[in-house]
Amino acid sequence: MEQVPDRWGNRITLTDERWQHIMEWHPELEEFEEEVLETIRKGSRRQDPIDPQKYKYLRPVEGLPFGLTHIVVVVRIAARKFVLTAYGIERKGGG
Repeated sequence: MEQVPDRWGNRITLTDERWQHIMEWHPELEEFEEEVLETIRKGSRRQDPIDPQKYKYLRPVEGLPFGLTHIVVVVRIAARKFVLTAYGIERKGGG
């Protein structure tokens, strides 16, 4: 289990169970656990328009496989603040 702060003062938990979920459904991130945590620490953040307790953190990461350019980390910010999942995306034009 890892806990990392985001830029907004939240301490976000990545549990072993959630990391196993990420490895099962998004194995392209297997070698990128530190980059997932760094996305929470330094990435931009958007609130989900339907679920106000869900946020997506986004950060460009070099070296991702399959032409992916960014890591997205989905976080629930409520009484407990924890990672739901993470995945890679391809986004043209950086940022």
